[in-house]
Amino acid sequence: MRYLFFAALLFACGPAFSQQKTVRFNTPDGCRLEAFYLAPSSGSYVFINAHGLGSDKNEWGLFQEKLKGAGYGYLSLDLRGHGKSRTCKGKEKKYMFFSEADWNAVSLDIEAAAAWLKKRGLSPEKMVFCGASVGANLALKAAATGAIKPAAVILLSPGLEYAGVKTESYFSAPRDFQILSVAARNDVYAWESVLKLNRAAMERGLSAYSLEAAGGHGVNMFKTPSIIPAIFNWLGDK
Repeated sequence: MRYLFFAALLFACGPAFSQQKTVRFNTPDGCRLEAFYLAPSSGSYVFINAHGLGSDKNEWGLFQEKLKGAGYGYLSLDLRGHGKSRTCKGKEKKYMFFSEADWNAVSLDIEAAAAWLKKRGLSPEKMVFCGASVGANLALKAAATGAIKPAAVILLSPGLEYAGVKTESYFSAPRDFQILSVAARNDVYAWESVLKLNRAAMERGLSAYSLEAAGGHGVNMFKTPSIIPAIFNWLGDK
């Protein structure tokens, strides 16, 4: 009898007991990607997380814990040429040998992730593109140029240009999604990039939201305890 009660409890709780899964899917240009996926607990946002140069999906560990605790889902990518996403069109791909064109094509990974979620019934209105460092630039590019428009884009330490991926034209173009930029003042290039991007957007009558971290670059800013709650609070106002 106790066993039946426990089984019934698991069935009733459902999403609360959901676990992270490793998933794989292809991009339109033939790259095979690996990602960590966790479904949202109940109708919440799903974050598509794009890591920084030379990193992989494991850098999102702390953020993923906080996302799960808040009921959000996530799809944290190994971008092409990184981690376990090393094959494109059947050939090995390594980020160390990327050209500027190769880097700009990485935004297709984020678009493919959004398409994967949409096929599973998630509305774009429940998607958040989140990127760190060059991943931030790529997340913005994917939102601006891709067919699927997210509810919001979160940029952790964006730059005016990383690895040939530029941001200003995307940031200051008309858009339906909101953008939140996060940077630390002592991360000089990212901080000055955010200031310039915000000015360019406001000059065109577009909204510009930003948060200041105590220090760090990309996901290292999460060491500032107030940053993740502030991101969630901002998203809650959408």
